[in-house]
Amino acid sequence: MASPMELVKQLGSGDVDTIVAACQELSAMKAEPASLAKLLSHKEPRVKAAAARALCGMDGAEASAPVLTQMVTDADTYVRIAASECLNSVGVKAASQVATLGKSLTNSNPGVVAAAAHALTTMGPSAADYVQPLEAALSLEAEDISTHMLTAAGVMPKTPAVLRKPACAAAAALGVLGSSSSVAKLMELLSSKDWEIRAAAVMALSQMQVGSDSSRFESQLTDLLKDPAPEVSAAACKVLGQMAQNGNPSSSTAAAVAELLSDPSPQVKASAAESLSCMGDEAEAFLEPICKLFNDKSWKVRVAAVRAVAGCGELGQMYASEVCRLTTNNDARTKLAAVKALEQMGERGACFDEEVEMLMSDNDPEVAIAAKKAIQTFFDLKAAAIENQTKMAIAETPATANHASPSPPSEPSAPSSGSSTAALLFPGQGSQYVKMMSDVKDMPAVKDMLSTAQKILGYDLLKLCLEGPEDQLEQTKFCQPAMYVGGLAGLELLRKENPEAAEKPRAVAGLSLGEYTALTVAGVFDLETGLRLVKLRGEAMQEAAEAYPQEMVTFAGLKKEVVEGLCAECRSGDEVCQIANILFPTGFCCAGSKAAMEKLLEKASKTDGCLQARLLYTPWAFHTKLHDARSPHALSSFERGRA
Repeated sequence: MASPMELVKQLGSGDVDTIVAACQELSAMKAEPASLAKLLSHKEPRVKAAAARALCGMDGAEASAPVLTQMVTDADTYVRIAASECLNSVGVKAASQVATLGKSLTNSNPGVVAAAAHALTTMGPSAADYVQPLEAALSLEAEDISTHMLTAAGVMPKTPAVLRKPACAAAAALGVLGSSSSVAKLMELLSSKDWEIRAAAVMALSQMQVGSDSSRFESQLTDLLKDPAPEVSAAACKVLGQMAQNGNPSSSTAAAVAELLSDPSPQVKASAAESLSCMGDEAEAFLEPICKLFNDKSWKVRVAAVRAVAGCGELGQMYASEVCRLTTNNDARTKLAAVKALEQMGERGACFDEEVEMLMSDNDPEVAIAAKKAIQTFFDLKAAAIENQTKMAIAETPATANHASPSPPSEPSAPSSGSSTAALLFPGQGSQYVKMMSDVKDMPAVKDMLSTAQKILGYDLLKLCLEGPEDQLEQTKFCQPAMYVGGLAGLELLRKENPEAAEKPRAVAGLSLGEYTALTVAGVFDLETGLRLVKLRGEAMQEAAEAYPQEMVTFAGLKKEVVEGLCAECRSGDEVCQIANILFPTGFCCAGSKAAMEKLLEKASKTDGCLQARLLYTPWAFHTKLHDARSPHALSSFERGRA
């Protein structure tokens, strides 16, 4: 790489391309502003533009403000644009040029007006004296089209609207400099036939943080959610979110924004999620569709959805396990958002400290730093909880007559069977995630299990668990063996960390598929028998599930009779809709026909007392008559298994 002094020598070259390249390298170094300033009067427009661009953001660029201001009226479009962008980056340090730039707002060339307005945007209070001329520029429909040909040919990128259209540039400037009187004028632009002007007006309103008194504009902004231009819809989402944050969020507006969570445009989906995160309690009804965006192809959508869920308070914290899944995402920005969200989720987020701890050595430095910060937060939370428990225990201990120190609590009597006080509970399908077993795969006992599994299953189970793809791991015929072996592998880790609990549990149990793991641990059958049973079970249930669209949903906060009533309301014809699992007194899993489940999810989420209503990562109606062991699909699978 050439040194700054060598590059300065190249600035005196007779070759324009050499000079432009040297300007670009000096720009990256943030070096030699004085040498670059000399080129602002060069005879070649390309050189002048390159020098102005190179000065953007440099210390000392303000010394060139007078020359840059003259360049705003240059006959060459790209010189004007570069000068405007440089002045915009200098900001208040170039405030001495406000009056000259203000005069350019009445220039007959739309490109000059746009460049002047863009330059004024960041020049602070002194530029506010030109609000009136800027408001007048809002009515200009002209556009500088001089760059269109090069853009169409692919030679140059499309010039931003704020540097082509005076109305867009004026709107952006008023977003920063405007007063309350400017709001009404900007609102008039929302009905413009030009989508770029509509988008600029909405973005300006979002910058002005229009306030609670602007609720009268809410219906007009809500209409813009359906604008054919994604940029306009996205901007409208942003403003409505800000209005909700500053005033009282409307349930109808929240519902209108939530409809955009399924928009084809990633930009719109991301903006809708961000907007809902500003709407407080109104957003809670849409947690489920927001969580569906965790699997979106766009990282921007995933990140916006994670942030929205994290901002939904206690109800959002119930989705901590889904957020944790994203810590294994291949995209660093998604992992970063997930780690920060878990940190924000308090004690529920701290439940996933092991997953976060693994990211402390992540290849991406931002992810690693965020993980370390989150782990420290989790540690502080746990330390505070222990301290509070200790204080409560001391406070509740009766003082003796002579104020002697309280006697330590007596040790609990050991169970007569000689077992530990621990009970082992193994999870069922729905708890799987890509990279499961990554922290136990090298344990000798686990290696033996995986070797046995490969012989019986006929495929590399560890590879599937570590690498996915996720949609394959979620398939019942693959997921059930993975969860079965995963549970036994987890026991090996427990055996290392707490031998007594692993060797002598007081009880073992499992939920659904977890029963098979529990039976193996209890010695009812061995690993090979369990694997064959689970393989057969998974294949039979997969076959039965594929014959009929199914889903499972989970609820918290509703009484059993309420859930049963909702199930009855949502059934039609021969559809199945029933309680499949009782998790706790007011917690249930329901399963059945897909159409009925979708109705149930919607009804339950709107029922008073419902704390959580969400779709499970298991598109099969387990524990219903759709998976009756006597069904033809199941029977045929078991017959093939016996053969």
